[in-house]
Amino acid sequence: MARRDLPLLGDLLAFSADRLGFLSAVAREQGDVASFRLGPYRAWLLTHPDDIADVLIRNADRFRKGPVLQRARVVLGDGLLTAEGDVHRQHRTMVQPAFHSRRITGYAATMIEQADAAATSWAAGVPLDVHAETVRITLASAGRTLLGATVSDDDVATVESALADLLSAYKLAFLPFGWQLQRLPIGPVRRLKRGRAKLYRLVDGVIADRRADDTDAGDLLSALVNPTDGGDRLSDQEIRDHAVTLLLAGHETTANALAFALHLLANTPEVAAQVHAEIDTVLDGDLPMPDDAARLPVCRAVVSEALRLYPPAWLMGRQAVADHRVAGHTISAGDVTLLSQWVTQRDPRWWPEPDRFVPDRWLSEAQEDQPRDRPLARPVPPTTPAATPRWAYFPFGAGLRRCIGEGFAWTEGVLALATIATRWALHPVPDRPVELEPLITLRPRRGVWLCPEPRRSGPPRSGKVGQRGTLRKARHSH
Repeated sequence: MARRDLPLLGDLLAFSADRLGFLSAVAREQGDVASFRLGPYRAWLLTHPDDIADVLIRNADRFRKGPVLQRARVVLGDGLLTAEGDVHRQHRTMVQPAFHSRRITGYAATMIEQADAAATSWAAGVPLDVHAETVRITLASAGRTLLGATVSDDDVATVESALADLLSAYKLAFLPFGWQLQRLPIGPVRRLKRGRAKLYRLVDGVIADRRADDTDAGDLLSALVNPTDGGDRLSDQEIRDHAVTLLLAGHETTANALAFALHLLANTPEVAAQVHAEIDTVLDGDLPMPDDAARLPVCRAVVSEALRLYPPAWLMGRQAVADHRVAGHTISAGDVTLLSQWVTQRDPRWWPEPDRFVPDRWLSEAQEDQPRDRPLARPVPPTTPAATPRWAYFPFGAGLRRCIGEGFAWTEGVLALATIATRWALHPVPDRPVELEPLITLRPRRGVWLCPEPRRSGPPRSGKVGQRGTLRKARHSH
């Protein structure tokens, strides 16, 4: 890594050339507290779990969102990703009921349906970009569960275009005078505004429908437009900001995590065999049901390990609003603190064989002893393995700003993985390696190309799901 502290730019060129490699290198060179400059900002990379908890939990009031998410307000408004202080706390409380376990149970059937619809369209032996497929699955699922709307191909293109423009803004976040660049009528800014306008029209139309009909449609917008607790109501603009945030962030991160999980399975046949054995035993040839999410510990372990190795949120930025001391160093007000899931979750101090895909590390004795015949609304988020510090793993963040959709993501990740693995065994495509593109999220640069082969002669016995559910209820009633 060629580091050069250039005037105005600092180490921005080295960081931009290889973001993951740069952060890993400075952590090795400088230890748990590393300092460098990115454009106009003094940056501090903190990699020890105690320091991560210090910033995100114990002293969260000394920090605000970093430059990247400050820039994202141009699309996300004051949604939960970008709102600060009292506004964030108040709105999080108001949005929380939309992610109650009862609602997630209702969402789960849609997640399974969308995953099966995509997997059914695949052709045996024909390579396909699994990342494009997981985007289609999670966006259709998000559209129906969050907006209550059927997402058309045009809508998918609209959301993907808006997201691509938002991700491209990452490259402007650390540049000197980055704020001013976003005000210029240049190509990227025009595309961003055009995509934002289309996205807003889509969401505003659904909000208007919800306002006209106060029936609870079982989706997120129903919970926001017509709160059941009798409390304060959000304005249409506030509802739109939250809906757009959850639609973009929710589908994007889950799609990436699921695509990387399938990539890892395809390249680790022994783990794929464990997954197939589990779903054959638990599901008995059926598609999963909503309450199966907690009964598939191996599938959950695969998702857990994929999130460790390829965290969609690979870097979190916090800008200090007051001086903060850490390990003998002073982070001054205005400095940017960087917390990298990519670096900490691959640290050999906490993770034996840190670069290997080892789902078994999540199958502790305590997790294995959990009853598997008790239906739960969603899978239990994993605890870190024994002897691993709690905050050596934080794919969903921590503290008051921990991802509100974590339960939604775990449920969809496990159920979609099981749905696909019920039908297909996936194999790598020669000469199509996965290349990483770390922007706001960690994405595969040119897709995840895999070749599907059928696991059985016929499709899953989806018609028997109701019968299996009836039998299960009968068993639990005794």
